[in-house]
Amino acid sequence: MAKKITEIAESLHEWKLLKELPKSLGSFTLREGIGINGNILNIASYVDETNHCSVDLIYTGETFDYVVVKNVGLHTFCDDRFFTRDQDHFGEVVLKNLPGLLESMGKHNCRTMGYEAEEMGFASWDYWRKLPQKIGSFELYITPDCPLEYINGSWIILDYSDFENGNQVMFLYNSFRNELFAELKKGYLPLTTEEFNANSLEKLTALIEEKLQKTLEGLEK
Repeated sequence: MAKKITEIAESLHEWKLLKELPKSLGSFTLREGIGINGNILNIASYVDETNHCSVDLIYTGETFDYVVVKNVGLHTFCDDRFFTRDQDHFGEVVLKNLPGLLESMGKHNCRTMGYEAEEMGFASWDYWRKLPQKIGSFELYITPDCPLEYINGSWIILDYSDFENGNQVMFLYNSFRNELFAELKKGYLPLTTEEFNANSLEKLTALIEEKLQKTLEGLEK
């Protein structure tokens, strides 16, 4: 029978994992868990404030799983390699894979988007290099030279984020549909838009030129 989330929280001081976690790894610093929030028990976190990255070790009382949650800017992902209901096993795989996991979170850890992206012409698309690093309260966080793998065949190629207020415009490339589009966040809540739908980088460039500034200003209101 699965333990109650409160029972697990009360017994954390006995867990071998928390005694063996390194205080820091690379640019990441270990922080104690913040406790129970609803159905989530935050056990511990590794945080890189400079690069807006963190990894949370959690237990979810909804599915009774121990989970690793990765946060890159305003993007949050559960790493399905670490899902388990066995506390001891979770501790073992976390300790074994933690250095590589944190290393993979860095913005310098670039990935390639594959053949379809080559056909789209990203290698010769230099327009993004002319974009300002800051527009109002927004920071240019992700760029096509180090795209972030997202979900359902999509890659985040550009990301303007207002980290303090949870506002964001992100531009994505979907390798399955060979399409470009954008998604928004306002106050951390996701929004959809068709304003930047495009089937070529030339079209996306024109839409960014025309609509980016107005879109960012709208999110700040």
